Amino acid sequence: MDGVFVAIGYVPNNEIAKGLQLELTPDGYIKVDLTSMRTPMPGVYAAGDITGGLKQIVVAVGQGSIAAMSAFEDIGNPHLDKQQAERKAS
Repeated sequence: MDGVFVAIGYVPNNEIAKGLQLELTPDGYIKVDLTSMRTPMPGVYAAGDITGGLKQIVVAVGQGSIAAMSAFEDIGNPHLDKQQAERKAS
């Protein structure tokens, strides 16, 4: 055997997301804008396995980087976060 990938599980651990009343997919993953990793809730970001898709550490690292950059942009430009929330509400 040349390699083995171990799958820990496919049931998302989303109790925190449910507690925040974040929007979830029918499979229980957190809905995000994949270009920014923002959730529909302003100031809340998600990355990695909890967003569904490929469950690989390299994907989670990339998404985490995108989420961090989005948070940095939102902190530096708080009016953009408010505009984003207003667009989603309409």
